[in-house]
Amino acid sequence: MSTYDITTQPIALVPERTLGSPPDPEALHGRLSLGWDCLPVAEPLVPADWAAYAAADPGRSYRHLVLVCSFRPETARARGEFVSASLGLSLRTDEEGGPTPIARAIEPGERTAPVASAASTVSVGLTTGVLNVQAERRANDPAEARREWLVRGYGASQATPMWRFRRAGGHPLVGDHALAALVQTVPGRLNVADVLLAAEIEHRTLGIRRYRAELTPALSAITLPE
Repeated sequence: MSTYDITTQPIALVPERTLGSPPDPEALHGRLSLGWDCLPVAEPLVPADWAAYAAADPGRSYRHLVLVCSFRPETARARGEFVSASLGLSLRTDEEGGPTPIARAIEPGERTAPVASAASTVSVGLTTGVLNVQAERRANDPAEARREWLVRGYGASQATPMWRFRRAGGHPLVGDHALAALVQTVPGRLNVADVLLAAEIEHRTLGIRRYRAELTPALSAITLPE
């Protein structure tokens, strides 16, 4: 995916109410931010295969929607580690019941990272008539390290694409994640991408709690210009 500077805005994370939770749960600040940009498919930053797809269908209108979701480490005032998160889009127009925009392609479909694992060996020996079984563990060759997904995308060719994020062995859910969708818009209508963002955070004393992002109007309903 081509990258360029996108300004992100900090977002408050509000814990969802559960049985036994405090009556006025405190929001987390400074842990998550979100930004976006929307480009014509003729821009050089648009992936070549997406631009070619749109060029082969000149009778339709397309937009390249890019989102950047930034996860920050815990702080003294906002404890807990990100376990997982999800970002979903609901594409629509201002015409109820009419045709809807479609995410013809999304990126990433899957983003993975190597996760080192340990292999087990078993040795058996006979000492003074007693059978001894010992288990040993040795590190796998780095080339044999398995890969686990960190980000997965769903909903290509649908109006409701989404991405899931998670931490995996040795890879905390921290840092910037760029996402993109090639959106086929509806001509002559106001095209909008409604955004829903939620996360799960593990606390040392509270365990895992689910939070919803308190999005500003500019982030919760993204207007896709024609």
